Amino acid sequence: MLRKKLGDLGERLALARLTELGYRLIETNWRCRIGEVDIIAWHEQCLTFIEVRTRRGDGAGSPEASVTVRKSYRLQQLVAAYLQSHPAMLDEREEAPPCRIDLAAVEFDRSGRLLRLQIYSNVVEGE
Repeated sequence: MLRKKLGDLGERLALARLTELGYRLIETNWRCRIGEVDIIAWHEQCLTFIEVRTRRGDGAGSPEASVTVRKSYRLQQLVAAYLQSHPAMLDEREEAPPCRIDLAAVEFDRSGRLLRLQIYSNVVEGE
């Protein structure tokens, strides 16, 4: 339960930072059979899928390191599934808008103090 609360806090903080940076929220925690997208937003004419990775302490490695090749592939699959399930996002030629996957890396120390919140753009190639 503590892990879920930490993840939820990381997502709330990331969403606040993203809003400050001009991201326009579409939805949070979109789910399908493949998995979940933490945050979906418009940013600079791109439909942006944001993966939030939250860590406390250094025992589990950095949030950035947790985005493995396998996770990257899953994120690409989620983008495709989202677009397929939201045909209103397609243009008159049934083409998807420009899309990208961003990462919000949130890190706390062991006492729960926020150490950093970093947003990385376009972290997964080929989507």
